[in-house]
Amino acid sequence: MHLSHPSRSIWLLLTIFLLLAACGGSEDQTTSKGSEQKSGPDTSGKAPVVAKSKPSESAGVCALLSPEDVTAALGGKLPLAPPKTLRSGCEYPVQFGVDGNALSYNKTSRGNYDALKHYENQSSVEFEYIAGLGQEAFIVNGAQVCILLNDEEALTVAAQLISFGEKLPITKEELKAGLIEIATKVEARL
Repeated sequence: MHLSHPSRSIWLLLTIFLLLAACGGSEDQTTSKGSEQKSGPDTSGKAPVVAKSKPSESAGVCALLSPEDVTAALGGKLPLAPPKTLRSGCEYPVQFGVDGNALSYNKTSRGNYDALKHYENQSSVEFEYIAGLGQEAFIVNGAQVCILLNDEEALTVAAQLISFGEKLPITKEELKAGLIEIATKVEARL
């Protein structure tokens, strides 16, 4: 894939943003109403209540989709390595092109969502709204889906695919459809 100078700049910016979003602190640090801890032993005589946790709480966001789900969404066209759990997301290294190519999905903040939404008015960026996901959703350059989950949280699903002189194993349309499918499944399982 040969990228012109402006395209390289956009990809570099999206890559940097994606890395920052993956490292961002979206962990919920508040406690639920009524979950205040008491000091001392429990003398009520009742067995303690153990809350059932979602996969995202116990095994990370990677547990929301199996590698087979991700591979199937992309039509089996991208050679993916086993996933890596990130602080607030999941990354599948792509075994094609340059080192660092990856597909990832991350929970992030509303601020990161709003920052990406600023690309809507740039003529060099493909920007398209997606109906039916979250409060609002869009895709940037056919390679990054952004979903506003609620007033504070968002979800990004992105692919970084850079190669020099090699034809990508997936078309832009297949990638876009696959990312939207992955985003839909992750949102439904959060």
